[in-house]
Amino acid sequence: MFQNTTVLIPAYNEENRIHKVLEIVTKLPFKRIIVINDGSLDNTYHEAIKFPIEVLTHKTNLGKGAALQNGIDFVQHSPYWVFLDADLINLSTSHIEKLLSPLEEDSETAMAVGMFTEGGKLHVDLAQRFFGILNGQRSFSQSFIESLPSITWARFGVEIFLSKYADHQGVKVHYPVLEGLTHWTKEEKFGLVKGFSYRLQMYRECLSSLKNWHHYI
Repeated sequence: MFQNTTVLIPAYNEENRIHKVLEIVTKLPFKRIIVINDGSLDNTYHEAIKFPIEVLTHKTNLGKGAALQNGIDFVQHSPYWVFLDADLINLSTSHIEKLLSPLEEDSETAMAVGMFTEGGKLHVDLAQRFFGILNGQRSFSQSFIESLPSITWARFGVEIFLSKYADHQGVKVHYPVLEGLTHWTKEEKFGLVKGFSYRLQMYRECLSSLKNWHHYI
């Protein structure tokens, strides 16, 4: 399974966090591991290249959707795909195995969406429980990736589009629980004021995707 899987990790200003994710991901024999350095202004690139992976770099920040799309376009074909955030806390190889197992066990499964429901940060867990459509930890079949229209436009709304598109296509989706996994909040990463500003930007982009996703299929 792992030898047939490509991992895409979009990253923007994650120099202090991305190594924790890459330390775990590089323990598994994946086909390819690609970090998309999305116009970071810090040392994200230099932290990423310390690991045996591939790094794509955007000169400016294009958004999460564009980062993932460029990763897809760069690889083009992989039997399985995993999308992971660069700011995860407590990631383990078992979490990744849980993301991939629905695809391995059922060939009709097109996507698995990891759920944070217990063992992490309470406010993050609650948000994921009620708005799991936002979770960025996902696995996909090649057929689903091939069917996707471009997600370059989606920015932070990319997960909403992926879920809405899967529902529109009527494909099978699983929701494995990733116990203990969580991530850094915007405020923890960038400070209260700047972090809250990023959070508002994220909400705006998510709402735009929720409102307009059907125009992009």
